[in-house]
Amino acid sequence: MAETMDRKKLIDYLPPIMQNFTEIKQITKVEQTEVNSLDFEIGRVLDNAFIEDCDEYGIKKYEKLVGVTPTAQDTLESRKSRVLIRWNDFIPYSYRVLIRKLNIFCGVNNYDISGDLKNYELFISTHLSIVGQTTELEKMLDKMLPVPIVFTLFNDLEYELIGYAHSHGVTVETKAITINSETNTQETVEGIITHSDIVSPHKFITIS
Repeated sequence: MAETMDRKKLIDYLPPIMQNFTEIKQITKVEQTEVNSLDFEIGRVLDNAFIEDCDEYGIKKYEKLVGVTPTAQDTLESRKSRVLIRWNDFIPYSYRVLIRKLNIFCGVNNYDISGDLKNYELFISTHLSIVGQTTELEKMLDKMLPVPIVFTLFNDLEYELIGYAHSHGVTVETKAITINSETNTQETVEGIITHSDIVSPHKFITIS
C-alpha cells in the first residue's frame, strides 16, 4: 500500500514569523489534509505500476489485461502471483526460460528440479504456501513443456506446531488390611498416588 511521501508540512515552508498566526495555522492544517491525500494517491499510482506492489485496485487492471478471473478464495498475494505468471508468458520456451519462470514464481532456491529429460521425465518439488499457486504452476508447466514430457509436481510444506497436549491418569498403590473381630493392632495404611507426572507418598487412614 502506498504511503504518504516524506516531506515537510506546509506550515514549515512559511517564514517563522507567519507560523505563529492562528489563521495561518488553521489554513495550513486544512490544506495539509488535502496534500497528504494527494501524496498517498501519487504513491498508489507508482505502486500499481508494478504487479508485485499492486493493491486491490491495481491488480484488477492487470487481471483484465491477461484475462484472469479471481475466485472467492484468492488472496491479494495469490492474485498477484497468478497475474505475474501470465504476464511473463511468452515463447519460445527453453530450459533456461523454464528456470527463469520458476525463479520468478517460486523464488530462487525455493524449488528442486530433477529428472531424466532423455527419457522425457521431469520432477519438480516446490514449497509454495499461497492458495492457488500450485494450480497455476501446474497450468504453466502443462503449457510450457513439450507434450512427450511427463512431469511430476510435488509441493512440500513444513509447519511448526506449538501447543499443549493434556492427559489425565491416576495410579494408586495401597496396602490391603483385613479387619475382623480379633484385630487389636494399630495400622497405618500408606500408598503412592501417581497423578500425571507427579509421584508423591500419602498416608490415608489409621486403623486401631
